[in-house]
Amino acid sequence: MKPDTATSLDVPAGGHLILHAPNWLGDVMMAQPAMRAFATGTQAGRISLTGKPWLADILPWLNLPEATYLPEGSSSADTYVLFPNSFRSAMLAVRSGAATRIGYRGQWRSLLLSPALRARIDMLTGHHRAYYNDLATLSGFAVNQPEVRLACPDDEVQAGRQWMQAHGLNAGRTVCIAPGAQFGGAKRYPAESWARVAQLLSQRGFDILALGTPAERDIAELALADCEGISVNSAGNTTLAQCLQLLAASSGLLCNDSGLMHVAAGMGKQVVTVFGATDPERTAPSGGHVHLIYHPAACSPCLQRECSVAGQPCMANITPGEVAAAFPGNPS
Repeated sequence: MKPDTATSLDVPAGGHLILHAPNWLGDVMMAQPAMRAFATGTQAGRISLTGKPWLADILPWLNLPEATYLPEGSSSADTYVLFPNSFRSAMLAVRSGAATRIGYRGQWRSLLLSPALRARIDMLTGHHRAYYNDLATLSGFAVNQPEVRLACPDDEVQAGRQWMQAHGLNAGRTVCIAPGAQFGGAKRYPAESWARVAQLLSQRGFDILALGTPAERDIAELALADCEGISVNSAGNTTLAQCLQLLAASSGLLCNDSGLMHVAAGMGKQVVTVFGATDPERTAPSGGHVHLIYHPAACSPCLQRECSVAGQPCMANITPGEVAAAFPGNPS
């Protein structure tokens, strides 16, 4: 079955629906509205989210009613929705025994899907969120909430505030900075530029909290080097679950194009994000408090992992003063 237009799919009442999430944090966030459309539009008796193990940490935030995390390949299903475009994910859907296996065709997997849908939005030019939303639309599920809106459980927010207090931060005036980006160096605003941004924010009275992975700890340390007030480097010292708690408890986030950008925007936080090598037309976050800074060079967007042009001009076009000034207000 290879429909090009919307089709109505039957999810058995009381059956088991598995949503196979994308592999990257940012893509999971951009797929959140579509996953919610499937989860709220079905009469399934059981809804599971499967994929990377860290999905268990972010599931409480994804606003998917009654969904639970399920390790890959650990259960049978009646309906299986594939957000990754890999052949491997299609094989997992087949092994689940699901009669309905919803996904986009490609990667030599069309015969493994029922139905194999033809994508109407090109991920190379269209926005990834629209690409995922259209998977739900093509499957007959209304996407009533097309932008990312995460849940912010009170106990998670309180845990973030307690962590901040234990580390000398005042949650009411804490701003997060995430100077890393897992895809590669081309997406990263230089650490010395982040250091100036953090310095300017600390001069305005903000406490600065650096977020990131263990691999980004040194970058985060450089970004805090010139702070004149209170600053804490949590990169590598917190789990993903704790990182989300800290974001939820903070005033907002300044960052590169990264997964945490989409998380903070989905929480409704103030977000300032720097684009250079990537294209905001494809991956900009949704949200009412998002400020994008993008001054493309002649080579932008290159979509490369590492910059091959001397001076990384797409980032050199952006001044730290502009980045810092884009974050609104002063702490009370």
